[in-house]
Amino acid sequence: MTHIRRPLLGLLALLAGAVTIDRLGLNGAGEGALAPWVYALTLTAIVLPMVLPALRRARPWLLVVLSLVAYAAVKGALPESPGSGSFHIHLAAGEAALVGLAAFLAHRLAAGLDGLDQALAAVGFGEYPALPLEGPQAANEILAEMARSRRHSRPLSVAVVEPQPESFTAAVEAAGEEVQRALRTRYVRGRLARVIADHLRRSDLLFEDRATGRFVVVSPETTSEGAELLVGRIRQAAGLLSLQVHSASASFPEHAIAFEQLLAQAEQRLAGITPEVPAPALRPVGSTDQVHA
Repeated sequence: MTHIRRPLLGLLALLAGAVTIDRLGLNGAGEGALAPWVYALTLTAIVLPMVLPALRRARPWLLVVLSLVAYAAVKGALPESPGSGSFHIHLAAGEAALVGLAAFLAHRLAAGLDGLDQALAAVGFGEYPALPLEGPQAANEILAEMARSRRHSRPLSVAVVEPQPESFTAAVEAAGEEVQRALRTRYVRGRLARVIADHLRRSDLLFEDRATGRFVVVSPETTSEGAELLVGRIRQAAGLLSLQVHSASASFPEHAIAFEQLLAQAEQRLAGITPEVPAPALRPVGSTDQVHA
């Protein structure tokens, strides 16, 4: 927080000092007052890096130079200082220093806030490993794995993981009262997704069904027994997060030959329903690459 605290305190001290000098100038000599447009320009130099990402990413000296150029342009267009028609070098130097320092400190503050935002996202959520189940990328990955398993007559399993509502709510509440509930919910789901991803192989695929809040794992080259071992490890790891999860799986071609059927059977088992659909018989794939039940 030092990279935020220091420029913030510097800005406050700079503005307080400018107002103090301005008031002393007013009380001592009429020509010592800072022009109102100097304050407006200083405020602009402070606000711009806060609202424009390009300025936050730029070098600090670039914003300082731009601010000084703007000051010189305005000063040249309005050469007369308040209460006097002559040019005062000490007053111009003070005004330029105010604008330049304000631009530099504002840039450091904006960059610090931007870095804090990125750090919170990285630490709190990390890279979210679960793809939306209904998204186009998920469809491409699933269709490719299903086609490969059918073509080579290799097993493939689909497992569904769902956190228990009571334990999930408790974990969300334990995430911290200073974070809004929506943010805490995403935080806990992100941690659970990371736990699941840490126990997957490189060939496994992880998806998130946002409509139901469930995670779906597609495991090529995995039988029913292998899927049960996987979800067992996931349940054990989720317990370290104070999360209890339900899980169930279905395997190709033992239980179904299409992904939708595998997902439906896994969800039925998750709900405690014994699927009534009989196990399909899979014929070896011929040259036409067609599968018949």
